[in-house]
Amino acid sequence: MKLSIIIVNYNVKYFLEVCLHAVLRAVNGFEAEVIVVDNNSKDDSGSMVSTKFPSIILIENKENLGFSKANNQGVAIAKGEYILFLNPDTVMPEDFFQKTITYMDTHPEAGALGPRLIDGKGQFAPDSKKSFPSLSVAIFKTTGINKVFKNSTYFNKYYAVHIGEWETAEVDVLSGCCMMVRSSLLGKIGGAFDEDYFMYCEDVDLSYRIQRSGHKNIYFPEATLIHYKGESTRKATLSYVRIFNQALSLFVKKNYTKQQARLFGIFINVGIVLRAILSVFRRILKVLRMPLFDAILLSLTLWLMKDFWVQHVKNIAPIPMSSIYATFPVYIVLWLTCLYLNGAYDQQYRAWRVARGMIIGTVVILAYYGLLQPGLRYSRAIIIFTGFSGTVLMLGLHQLLHRIGIFKFIPFDALPKKAVIVADEHAYQDTANILRHVHYAPELAGRISSNEHKGHALTVLHEMKQLLYTAGVNEVIFCVNGLSYSDIFTQMQACGAHYDYKIHLPGSQSFVGSNSSHTSGDLYTIDRSFSLANFAQLRNKRLIDIVSSSSFLILLPFFIFFVKKPASFIANCFNVLVGKKTWIGYAEANKHYSQLPVIRKGIAPPYFILEGYIPSDDVKNRMNIAYAQQYTPGADMQLMLKNFKYLGGY
Repeated sequence: MKLSIIIVNYNVKYFLEVCLHAVLRAVNGFEAEVIVVDNNSKDDSGSMVSTKFPSIILIENKENLGFSKANNQGVAIAKGEYILFLNPDTVMPEDFFQKTITYMDTHPEAGALGPRLIDGKGQFAPDSKKSFPSLSVAIFKTTGINKVFKNSTYFNKYYAVHIGEWETAEVDVLSGCCMMVRSSLLGKIGGAFDEDYFMYCEDVDLSYRIQRSGHKNIYFPEATLIHYKGESTRKATLSYVRIFNQALSLFVKKNYTKQQARLFGIFINVGIVLRAILSVFRRILKVLRMPLFDAILLSLTLWLMKDFWVQHVKNIAPIPMSSIYATFPVYIVLWLTCLYLNGAYDQQYRAWRVARGMIIGTVVILAYYGLLQPGLRYSRAIIIFTGFSGTVLMLGLHQLLHRIGIFKFIPFDALPKKAVIVADEHAYQDTANILRHVHYAPELAGRISSNEHKGHALTVLHEMKQLLYTAGVNEVIFCVNGLSYSDIFTQMQACGAHYDYKIHLPGSQSFVGSNSSHTSGDLYTIDRSFSLANFAQLRNKRLIDIVSSSSFLILLPFFIFFVKKPASFIANCFNVLVGKKTWIGYAEANKHYSQLPVIRKGIAPPYFILEGYIPSDDVKNRMNIAYAQQYTPGADMQLMLKNFKYLGGY
């Protein structure tokens, strides 16, 4: 057998579907086998493979064994002269194996080969080729300096920038997302992947051992591959920084002297700390950017209103600074809290939420003002005028800062993306019908013919670039019916990064793509969508838990007579208040639907309890799904009211 392709999958069913479709096209004419090792995915990946790709060898693990162990499971049964280690979030053109196998056959000195990688927008991905982590390379990589000087052959040696994008050359390290290796070589270098690496740097270790055996790692840009980086693992997180640097430390310990390893360890740990601090700061700034701006704006407005009222309206003595320090911070916190609870900082921005939050906040502050001692009550008018002026300023400045790119949110009245579908007439109709059932699907501008016969299409494929610009299109959906992956690659790279791209398979219910190599994959699908997956609804649910628990405790002498288990009810009030439990949660069943949004353990189920009757697991699962899909705060309140006597247990 000429070729064995090993794909390790974890919870990326739709990306795997496209990957396998492309692989099976590319292996046409070769004696090859495809092995999928599923690391206990919860998205029914295994069922999809068995149903849609029955010729593929499937290994289903009962736990997540990690990248290295799972790949080695595939190697143990592989029969090919060459083994391709391939990530599931990749797409290859039809001529991929024709080019790569021809090169390997004619260059026996090549132990491994890696293609040119592009991201989901057709842009070159620098991790196609890398260097071994010398001390300087490790320092620049772990601290992120290499990203600042990304074109420097010294600071960014990690990505081997001394080798051109289109230059076939020997490199130190090939990307593990797509790495073709001679199977005869693996036995001589101690096997494929070192299982001490759970995730990351296993490709560095394998490349290192191949090079030490006297063979070459070849970067081969004549073959190109899409890598939707970030979908199988989230690479922009603090957890990624920590795990990656730990893997890098492990590589250094295994392959460098003790003195070198010790020195590396010091600098790598320093890099981890620096990156961790930077990552935390960036995440905090991303979340709090808008609230911080509003706090500053309201503080300035409150101060100016105070001066204007004192000096120009009442012409009275200045308000003591002690009174200002005692009241202004509280006012700002109350306004921001009301803005947050009214959804002013949700991703989908609505101006009326800001106005509503400010009105409620002003009312709350006026009520608080009435409780203050006389020395701190200087004027209600200052609060009222600040609330009105602050609302107007916020609404205007939010829009301005959004338009210049400082605030990132989705305006409620934003026009949907405009998309075209590259397909024949029949495939276009089928695809358009599926998109009608997809939430947040783009607006369709029309069809681009996948061949030279225009018919009723807007234009033909080779004129697509001009049409996208002229028609103001944002997104291109490629239907693979009658369209080659090579054509898709060509058009993506020709049209450039100004547009988003999706791939749709015949008979599939999904559209996959990615905005860049720095983001997780994008996905349109008509699978179930859950209201409880929305952060705003989770916030509302938590707010109801807090308010209801507090009310129950305050009115405990009254409520305690209406519950069956008073002691447990009191304990549950405190458990809900501190966030250990929620009043309404999923019903316990022997077999759960695996893709429900994660919430706290519930005290009462999402259905009306009838004493002496226990619903079947099927009914429980259906009720759980309905609750997660259709959740509203009113649902929790109704369920708590109906099941009140069981809130101590049932």
